[in-house]
Amino acid sequence: TTVNLDFRGTIDIGSSEPLSLAVGGEYRNENYAIEAGDPVSYSYGRTNNPAIVIRNQNGGFAAPGIQGFPGFSPNEAVDDGRDSYALYVDAETRFADKFLIGGAVRFEDYSDFGNTTTGKLSLRYDFTETFAVRGTVATGFRAPGVQQLFYSQRSTNIDPATGLLADTLTARQDSAVTRAFGIDPLKEEESTSATLGFSWRPNDNFSFTVDVFRIDIDDRIIFSSNIAPETVGTNGLPCTPTNTNCPIRTILAPFRVAQAQFFTNAIDTETTGIDIVGEFSTEAAGGTLDLTALLHWNKTEVTSRRSQSAILSPTQLFDDSQVTLIEEGQPGEHHILQGVWTRGNWDWTLRANYYGEVAGEGFTPGFKQTWDGATLFDAAVGWNVSDKLRISIGGNNIFDTYPDKWDAVNAFPFPQLGFTYGWETLPFGINGSYFYAKVDYRF
Repeated sequence: TTVNLDFRGTIDIGSSEPLSLAVGGEYRNENYAIEAGDPVSYSYGRTNNPAIVIRNQNGGFAAPGIQGFPGFSPNEAVDDGRDSYALYVDAETRFADKFLIGGAVRFEDYSDFGNTTTGKLSLRYDFTETFAVRGTVATGFRAPGVQQLFYSQRSTNIDPATGLLADTLTARQDSAVTRAFGIDPLKEEESTSATLGFSWRPNDNFSFTVDVFRIDIDDRIIFSSNIAPETVGTNGLPCTPTNTNCPIRTILAPFRVAQAQFFTNAIDTETTGIDIVGEFSTEAAGGTLDLTALLHWNKTEVTSRRSQSAILSPTQLFDDSQVTLIEEGQPGEHHILQGVWTRGNWDWTLRANYYGEVAGEGFTPGFKQTWDGATLFDAAVGWNVSDKLRISIGGNNIFDTYPDKWDAVNAFPFPQLGFTYGWETLPFGINGSYFYAKVDYRF
């Protein structure tokens, strides 16, 4: 539930340009709930008594509830939330016709995280009527989402080391599991960012902008690695029910799960990049041709890993495969080239999307698979029958491009189990071409 109120206007401050001012406030209440399911979906046997030993087909302890996705038990049930309010002021004005300055300050107070103040300062200088330099510095704040705070579940996954089914517990923050590991409750993310660029518009038909940026995020909220029991204890002996030197196994044993995951503030990241935008318009073949180029490069690095736990090291809590997901799991390049030709009531669009390569190893420990970049083409034609009626046909990914398949050998066990494409990270989807016909009518 959100309620906000904003005021915007201008104030004469005696200079050549008035001061543009905005002030406002917002109140927000967020709630999150999970209801327990049917007892048979989560029970351990008929009586749900963990003291009774029930064996599975391999001789180990049987998993409780329905295989695949056991139902939510009363342990996962939750009905909780928080409220917050925020106040802001945003001002902008121009000095001496060529110099534009803007600033904003925002204060937020959360019932569960306390308060924070963030701000932004923007500057722009017009050297000529066609060329300007601009830049911004800002601080940021993001409280954990309510789903990150309160969600928990049990699920059956494939253990990538063995190819066998294994129960995974997604533990709620500040739960019995995270407290046993010594993981602190979630706190907010904080960031600083800066951009610097220029804009050039030599005439009405052409514009060109370049902006470089950097974003540093501290205490970033991430999903931990799969925390699995040790096979060898701290005393160097194999982990057995009588070996008390296996702390991870000791913590997870009462929950009857093979591994656990949870949200935690475990890393700092640094992202740098550049955006280039070019637009050109001209008369062509009795119509108007509009060309657009959007070029984007970025690089993210994990600059720090840490753990509050005396049991889990930083590399156990957030292992190298998770670092790969953060640093290489999203395309480092995304470019769009588009042409739209308009003549009368008709328009034709051709667009190319290039997605750079990505890599992942979260499901294939020890092997990092790279999915190559690719270009997808979209096309459409539209007819404005009248001011109210428009008909269009087109297609996305018209040449039916698919991402790379799992490596047939090194991606064990997924190709052997019949999986064709990955799911940890892909530069684009696995649905192939999509064609459509559309009618729009404006009443």
